[in-house]
Amino acid sequence: MLKISIITVSYNAAATIEQTILSVVGQMYPHIEYIVIDGGSTDGTVDIIRKYEDQIAYWVSEPDQGIYDAMNKGIRRATGDYIYFLGADDWLRDDQVMQEVSEFIRVHPGYGLYMGNVFLYHPKLRMEKRQRTVFSIEEIKKGYMYPHQGMFVQRQLLQAGFDTKYKIAADYKFLLQSIVKGNAFCVMDIDVAYYSLFGASADMTLNDEYIEIIRECAGEEYLGRMRRLQKTVALRSGIKQILIGILGEKRFLALRGWKAFCSNERNT
Repeated sequence: MLKISIITVSYNAAATIEQTILSVVGQMYPHIEYIVIDGGSTDGTVDIIRKYEDQIAYWVSEPDQGIYDAMNKGIRRATGDYIYFLGADDWLRDDQVMQEVSEFIRVHPGYGLYMGNVFLYHPKLRMEKRQRTVFSIEEIKKGYMYPHQGMFVQRQLLQAGFDTKYKIAADYKFLLQSIVKGNAFCVMDIDVAYYSLFGASADMTLNDEYIEIIRECAGEEYLGRMRRLQKTVALRSGIKQILIGILGEKRFLALRGWKAFCSNERNT
């Protein structure tokens, strides 16, 4: 049966990582290899990892050079057919989702990448928004990105690891390179995970890295969209803050399709 390596990288994530771990070790699907790479946390994260170490295939806590360096450490340890990354403040939808993904891949074999859906999650307001993304190859070349919390990658495609020159967009470079090289991907209408809204990326830095990656991997002709976004990022951010000030953040998000978070017993 298909073996899936799930990799979580963490640093000072004591407030959230237990929920992440429980969502993995509680999966009904038995063929999971769980790997946790911690960056030398000092806040109690390691104590939480140790609570579940008998259910974790491999874990380590040591300094690293950033999130993608930590991911690369996990890749080198992985032995699964497919690799999946789950952040230390994210969690799997329920205990059946890996079974669903495995069955989908079995029925639709032959792809290097499988893309599922995610729920965006706002931890302060406890709101969620289902994000179902379907992008074409041409859209990916222009800077559209599938969230890695919904992406399953054939292990052989990741053997070179992520380019650690990039601090917040190396996963986009990997996806774009894979597409340009002709690796086929398949979209799954499966809700995979909850993805915490507050990640490491900042809009301006993210745009700058995307522009450099598109120029390197796809060519100047695909830079139009990202250049427009780069020019308007400050304006869009300002308008957003004005609307939040008028409406309040909760109402602002509700108008954009966000709903109250529907928690279950495990995620309360």
